[in-house]
Amino acid sequence: MAVKDTVITALRLSPAAATGLSDEIDRNIRTARAELNRSGVPLEVASSDHDLVVEAIATYCCMKMGAPDRYEQYRDAWIYQEQNLRKSTIEVST
Repeated sequence: MAVKDTVITALRLSPAAATGLSDEIDRNIRTARAELNRSGVPLEVASSDHDLVVEAIATYCCMKMGAPDRYEQYRDAWIYQEQNLRKSTIEVST
């Protein structure tokens, strides 16, 4: 499943809503990857579609676009995932 599809599923968007929010979703995916890299995750990992990276990106998008009353839960999950990716020894094929 592509990253964008994973995000759309995580946000529980209908196809029509996903189409209307497509630009915002794409921007948040790019921003999540940039934030991962800025925090110390190697660029090749942050740019990959490794399952752990995709899950972190989906969490970031839920934090930014999800229900406001769940913001803190998603923020805590994002921080946890970001920290673990930074410490991770996962390898991605280039």
